Amino acid sequence: MTDVVVTEGLSKRYRLTWALQDCTLALPAGRVIALVGPNGAGKSTLLRMAAGLVRPTAGSVKVFGHDPFDQSGADAARVGFLDQERPLIHSFSASAMVSLARQMNPSFDEAAAQRYLAEVGIPLGARIAKLSVGQRAQVALALRNLSIGNCRMFTRFGWMVC
Repeated sequence: MTDVVVTEGLSKRYRLTWALQDCTLALPAGRVIALVGPNGAGKSTLLRMAAGLVRPTAGSVKVFGHDPFDQSGADAARVGFLDQERPLIHSFSASAMVSLARQMNPSFDEAAAQRYLAEVGIPLGARIAKLSVGQRAQVALALRNLSIGNCRMFTRFGWMVC
């Protein structure tokens, strides 16, 4: 079985504090992987480095055999990342967020996202700022799950599906 994420000595330091230190692991394809640990253990930092959002201080990370910072558009499209902050534009409606996702990613299935939001009871005309935390998470999941390929990473829950 092919490993989707491989790290060797992966470390990240923010000024004087180590967020992750000397992490070596191999995560196989076809599995749901839970990252379990106390707050501050480095779970989100590991996922952010695997998604190519944060550069390591030391060590290496490979996703599908490639450095996430050197991926082509095709390689990058295989990885989806939903940060626990759920970066949504609060002044936008759910529908406007879906439209923006389509503009930013030509392969995004806008109709499928709208159907998903209808199925989970999110009014498309509702402003993000007026939605509950759970409803915002549903909008963020619709935007990520419907626009990505093989690997999904969620920092709020500390898990990956590859």
